[in-house]
Amino acid sequence: MAVKTLRSLIPGAVVLDGGPDNKDCDTLMSSIDTLRRATGKALPPVILLSTKNDTPESLGLAHVVDVVVAKPITPERLQPVIDRLTGR
Repeated sequence: MAVKTLRSLIPGAVVLDGGPDNKDCDTLMSSIDTLRRATGKALPPVILLSTKNDTPESLGLAHVVDVVVAKPITPERLQPVIDRLTGR
């Protein structure tokens, strides 16, 4: 469903839950990469929710993920990141 949705619209931001090993979203990464290349920009901005305090670079995802936010997630931690990436 998520891949189909990505093909039909460009969301304002994508928030992915990497799961316990940061691999739960691997099937979406190529679709997001294709979408970002098609826009010619780093759009949509992508946030990965992670069990570790990693960076996109350390995970080898710098071309697809803009920010990694470590769990546990709270609105007070996540909302400022979304606002910054979407220019609010």
